[in-house]
Amino acid sequence: MKRVLLALLLLAPLASGAQAATVKLRPQGDELTRAVQAALTALSSPDLPVTLDTKSGVVLALGGAAPFNPDVAARVVTVNGERRIEFNPRGPLPLQDALRTELARELRLTDWTPASARTRLSGADLNGDGKIDLADLAVLMNNHGKTTPVGDLSGDGKVDDADVRLFAAQYKP
Repeated sequence: MKRVLLALLLLAPLASGAQAATVKLRPQGDELTRAVQAALTALSSPDLPVTLDTKSGVVLALGGAAPFNPDVAARVVTVNGERRIEFNPRGPLPLQDALRTELARELRLTDWTPASARTRLSGADLNGDGKIDLADLAVLMNNHGKTTPVGDLSGDGKVDDADVRLFAAQYKP
């Protein structure tokens, strides 16, 4: 394990620079789209810019077909088999606060910070415990040389040295 850690630390400077995380959401309307983009900008950092992909994902809507309980800021519903998060336009929270709360839940962030986003969205938290640590490195190395999605950080279908370099860029001892 010491050799692996030493190799990881040596590879860190060779990592390919900033990675990016793409969040798949479909906000409906200009106001909600601007709010989502502002929220994702707050999660971005130089080492992990967070961008919005509106081609697929959960639909975000301001308002809904059914009336809202005035005490509810947002609700999750399924319409025609499609998941939607609807925000109460007259809710108890400002839209930006309600949006961050619901997106944190949706993205499984511990809090709305760049550090939390880096941990969850970089893909390097391989065991899903909310930390990027040596336990994740163990999962990566256990799958090294295999064709499995677990540990395939580069998305090329196999776990190899490219994935170790991507992990090294996200691991902060």
